[in-house]
Parts: sequence; C-alpha cells; structure tokens
Amino acid sequence: MSGELDYPAWPPGLTDHTALPYEFWRIMHVVDGRRSIERVAQAVGGSEAQVRQVMTEVRRWLERASVREQPLTAETQEALRQALNSVVGPMGELMIDDALDDLPEDAAFSALLSSLNTQLSEAHRQTLARLLRTRGIA
Repeated sequence: MSGELDYPAWPPGLTDHTALPYEFWRIMHVVDGRRSIERVAQAVGGSEAQVRQVMTEVRRWLERASVREQPLTAETQEALRQALNSVVGPMGELMIDDALDDLPEDAAFSALLSSLNTQLSEAHRQTLARLLRTRGIA
C-alpha cells in the first residue's frame, strides 16, 4: 500500500496551537510528510499501527473541532436539543432557550455548548459530550 498514510503529513487544519492530547502530539511532532510510517514509529518508540491510529484520531479530532466552530444551524441546534433532553429531560428545552437568549444571533455551536455546560454538573457534561460525539457533532 502506498500513499498519504505511508508518508504521513499533518492534516489540513492542524496547527502548533491545536489542542490535542499529549499522546497525539508525541507522534504528530515527528510527522512531517517526509518520514515513512515505519520511521515515525521508530522515532517515537511505537508501532506503525499506533501511528496510523493516531493519524486517524487526529483527523476525527479536527472534524469535531470544525463542527464546534461552525455557525449554529437549525440542524445542530436540534441535535443538541435532543441530546440535552436525553441527559436532563424536558428542562433541556428551557436551558437551550435561555442560553440562546443570551447569545448573539451569529453565535457558533461552541458558544451555545459552552453556555449550557456552565449550567450542567460534571456528570451531565460528560454524558452530553459523549452523546454529541456519538452523533458526530462534538
């Protein structure tokens, strides 16, 4: 097999300032588009499978980040509403309405999510984040 993953490079949107877990950066620091998967794995003391997995996870991470920064659409708002209602019940409707009242009309999805997170317990925040991730939203 040859191609992009044999000589991995940073995916579009990844910068030195992107917040990633340390285990991702440990590998991404060595990825430069010139080293083979084998050489990257050797440099970090890992396996080729591990490097491929991190590359896949970084792409997913960036996709979720781009969704969070997109403007709030009716679809993402409805998906968030459904997920929040799964977590806190009908009170989720009021929480979203209150948060939307406090945000500008052109607010990003992340702004609404941040506003809601201030009202949720840690357990509820984690459950909501997990639900949104399974739906490919956050």
